[in-house]
Amino acid sequence: MPSRIERLFASSVTVTAVRLVGAGAGFLAQLVMAKNLGATALGLFYAVTSLITVLAMLAIQGYPAVTTRFVARYRERPSLTAAFVRAAARHAALGTAVAAAGLAGVALAWPFESGEIRAGLLIGAACLPFLAMLGHSAAVAAANRRFDIAYVPESLARPVLFLAGVVALAALGAPASGPLVIGLFAAVTAGVALVQTALASRLVPRVPSAPVRPRLSRRWRREAWGAAIVALFVGAFADVAIVLAAPLMAKADTAVFGLCLKLSFLVGFLVQAAHHVASPDLADARRAGDAARLGSAMRKAVILPVAATLAATLGALALGGPVLGLFGPEFGAGAGVLVLLLAAQAVRAIAGPSVTMLTLTGAQAQNAALCVMALAVLAAASLLLVPTYAALGAAGAVFLATLAWQIGVAMVLRRRGEPGTDLLTLAREAARRRAAAAA
Repeated sequence: MPSRIERLFASSVTVTAVRLVGAGAGFLAQLVMAKNLGATALGLFYAVTSLITVLAMLAIQGYPAVTTRFVARYRERPSLTAAFVRAAARHAALGTAVAAAGLAGVALAWPFESGEIRAGLLIGAACLPFLAMLGHSAAVAAANRRFDIAYVPESLARPVLFLAGVVALAALGAPASGPLVIGLFAAVTAGVALVQTALASRLVPRVPSAPVRPRLSRRWRREAWGAAIVALFVGAFADVAIVLAAPLMAKADTAVFGLCLKLSFLVGFLVQAAHHVASPDLADARRAGDAARLGSAMRKAVILPVAATLAATLGALALGGPVLGLFGPEFGAGAGVLVLLLAAQAVRAIAGPSVTMLTLTGAQAQNAALCVMALAVLAAASLLLVPTYAALGAAGAVFLATLAWQIGVAMVLRRRGEPGTDLLTLAREAARRRAAAAA
């Protein structure tokens, strides 16, 4: 019988609250770091932590994205469940070892302009295995419906502990440097990862692994690799944007872009949460063919996020400079960057739960192709815009990639005969219903 904690964390409201509190702690940590580090050191922190986040997601090769699927399939066959989980862990360990060794080699061999960059990258390489452990163990816990283990360590404990660490460093008057804060990030990540992995390991059946035929192993790997690009785009889009832009501009500009990106994703969290909460209703209504119920679920997923993101964008137009100035004088000029990034979140809100609907239709191949296309737009726009416009160009690249992604998803939905999820379509449907009622 599920414990009280398990029942509590079975609620999407609880999970959303945990993630929201963690996001708030992360925001406060950004504020303290910006005040104490300065733009250049903060830019190094963003560049290194984003790089290792992206490398870790690539190193684990997409297995977390398919773990729930295969664990559910093998629920009645514990030896096969154990075989899958252990195979995923082995492949992740191998990929992580290669990524960490490659990053350490680059850090030692490349003629960087400062020793701080080299030190930051070496610390990042040491942190990579623990980031991979977090991804793997969280997926195992979620697949077994232990959402407390899946979300509390990563989404709540890690940002809260990191916030406590940066506040302590500031209170002790420790020398402000990028490598020091990266080291704190790595230490907190390692501690949380070890605890989460120990808890998640108890959920793996304690039986010998079943013999696995090469054909089945290839299937696991193929499906995981196919999911990797979607997971990278959806789960680490901000980090990918920073990784693509950071080599093309000064560290101070990276700090401005990274900070504005983090702030915009706080607002974007509301969009994501609204779509997440609406997804069960959308799935049930679509399966039942209930158009009225489907439209109601869509409206709930669109109206509040649109209002919030548009209000935030307009607020940034009016007060973006003064708000960013709270983080330090170097950040006050980034108002245009913040406006563009918030406008990208508004595009997501206006588009509605289109990606959720695409997933519900089973269009996984098209979903992956659209993510690849959007990443290509992000990379190309970054190369074109960042060298000339720095942080503003990076923000423009994010906006263009988001717009291209949402347009692509809407086109695929239309081709598949699915109802539109965007604000304009919902407004047209509401007007049509009112006209029909008046007649």
